[in-house]
Amino acid sequence: MEQSGQPPERRLEPRATKVSNHRAEFKLAGVPVYQLKVRDMSAKGAGIIIRADSKFLNMIQIGQELDAKLISFAEATDPSGRYRSRIEHISELQEGRFRGHMVVGISILKKIS
Repeated sequence: MEQSGQPPERRLEPRATKVSNHRAEFKLAGVPVYQLKVRDMSAKGAGIIIRADSKFLNMIQIGQELDAKLISFAEATDPSGRYRSRIEHISELQEGRFRGHMVVGISILKKIS
């Protein structure tokens, strides 16, 4: 905790692996496939920017584990593939280009063969 009583902001820490040029594909039972843009947000996970009115937000919850397929564009390298991931936080962006959108923080737990 910081002295102000607020937890330290971790979403803007540098990452060792860049995933900002990727999309994450989620398949949830009984709904269409969701393919969402991934942004580097912290050293421990990636962030997915979602409109605040997205139905996807009603299908997920903090702590939930999901399989995600990371899809890279032609100029990107690693880490494309299938991964087990966990929803770490769901937060509203207060400023910047995506103000008013939600960021879903995910941690990559392990690669799935």
